[in-house]
Amino acid sequence: MRKVRIKRIFLFLSIVMALSVSGCVKDTYNMQTFSKQAHISPTLSFSAVKGDISLSDAVKSNDTIVYDQNKFVTLVFKKNAIIDLKLSDFAKGTITKTAIIDPFTVDLNINDVLSRISGDFMIANPIIKLTYTNSFPDSVKINLKATGKRIDKSVDLNLSPFGLVKPNTPVQQEVTATYSIDRNNSNLPALVSLPPEFIDISGTATLSTTVKSNPDISNAIIPPRLTGSMELEIPMELKTNNLQFTYTVDNFLKNGSNSDNPINAENFQFLKILLLAKNGFPLGATVKMDLYDSDTHTIKNSVEATGVILAAPVDGNGKANGITESSTTIEFTKTFFSFVNLADKIVFRFTLNSSGNGTQFVKIYSDNRINFTAAVVLKPDIKLN
Repeated sequence: MRKVRIKRIFLFLSIVMALSVSGCVKDTYNMQTFSKQAHISPTLSFSAVKGDISLSDAVKSNDTIVYDQNKFVTLVFKKNAIIDLKLSDFAKGTITKTAIIDPFTVDLNINDVLSRISGDFMIANPIIKLTYTNSFPDSVKINLKATGKRIDKSVDLNLSPFGLVKPNTPVQQEVTATYSIDRNNSNLPALVSLPPEFIDISGTATLSTTVKSNPDISNAIIPPRLTGSMELEIPMELKTNNLQFTYTVDNFLKNGSNSDNPINAENFQFLKILLLAKNGFPLGATVKMDLYDSDTHTIKNSVEATGVILAAPVDGNGKANGITESSTTIEFTKTFFSFVNLADKIVFRFTLNSSGNGTQFVKIYSDNRINFTAAVVLKPDIKLN
């Protein structure tokens, strides 16, 4: 009997060594082959996966991204030929003449971004810069309409008509200037924070002439014309409630299809994931773990972490000025484990909230990131003679 017990203990030690080297649950020995006469319940822990969540996971490589000298992130979207009007485009009138700005739609090409994030956030200070060249010697006023749309939601720009700078004829034949549309004169922050997939733009231009036979036109040497382009800048200064990033890995809990030793939750007193995080974002995070079948594009089952990954410390301007290390655990249930071998991927979902439960504006920089390690912690119930 003593020799049998020694062999059993040696076998147990071999199991521990195999787990430590392989770092994979699928190499676990079939616990059902042990006797029911005695128990050993060691706690085992080994690294399963490491991850690094950064801005690059939410922005496509061909998006226009601008960093200032401090690496503050600004997304920039440009559109040429917003306005292209000649004198012949203006309808006849005694004092005022009106031209139609041809309606068009700006596709921000952020579907890939939107597929990776969800939740509510508010951009603090987006800006539309309308850069134009005007050679009309008379006053021109623009009434620009814009509506952001995403699925079944829409937000209007609510911009009042505004006048353009005109050249000082005959010395100056044309003038180039920029008109800024921002939170002070429009509903732009709400429009951008939708966030929209498309922006529908339309409007009118009104040319105001004098009662006399338009003496200013006679001073024009070049044909009157108005052209304009648009640039939308989105500085990543925001407050957010439940903004979500995802990180997908191969299912490290799944056994091979030919395995004779499927993982059985009944063989463990407990089995969980320990998440250790180094958070450089000025955003706290909760974590959810999905079993995902990429063939059917379905989530088979999910479990959530018991605690929160703490936000990085911030200064008075909302900029992270350090890294916060914290940990949380994801407890596995028997229901969760019944779906383990039906999924080929595991998706970690980090749901981010700015300070004050989403009420404080914070700034995002290109070097902000969350680095995390997911370690499997298990306590098997090993039966020995």
